Amino acid sequence: MVSERDAAQRVLTQVFEQHPDAHIYASLPGAGRLLAPALLAKFRDHRARFPTPAVAQAVAGTCPVTISSGKRKKRIQFRRACDREFRHIITQFARCSVNEAPWAAAYFHTVLPRCDKTTQAYRRLANRWCAIIWRLWTDRVEYDEAVHLRNRLTKRRP
Repeated sequence: MVSERDAAQRVLTQVFEQHPDAHIYASLPGAGRLLAPALLAKFRDHRARFPTPAVAQAVAGTCPVTISSGKRKKRIQFRRACDREFRHIITQFARCSVNEAPWAAAYFHTVLPRCDKTTQAYRRLANRWCAIIWRLWTDRVEYDEAVHLRNRLTKRRP
């Protein structure tokens, strides 16, 4: 059983390393040898599949659904219509990234007091990561913490 799992992991690693986009996912902090190939499998290499980061976030189920109709006020609820496996993978990656990326840990601890559950805070972080990964994926560049932090500072409003 263990030898079969190790053999499958070796094959997965070999196939992952042969993919032209592998460097993008391997550069993500906390992705490791299991989540990086899983993220690659979900984003795939057909760039037209996700024309905007919002589409990727909706398919992954990390962004909430806003409902308003006529006289009814807006309400926000959990997105149920999504690729649940994708949501699980991106949320697990967000959990792992908290230990590896300082900005992710800071964001998680900032959002946590405003959330009802810890899973909601991780889902919000996963939503951020999904947009970041989408940008890396479309530009075909590796993740660079310094570039990300610089972008966060320039987009921050006073």
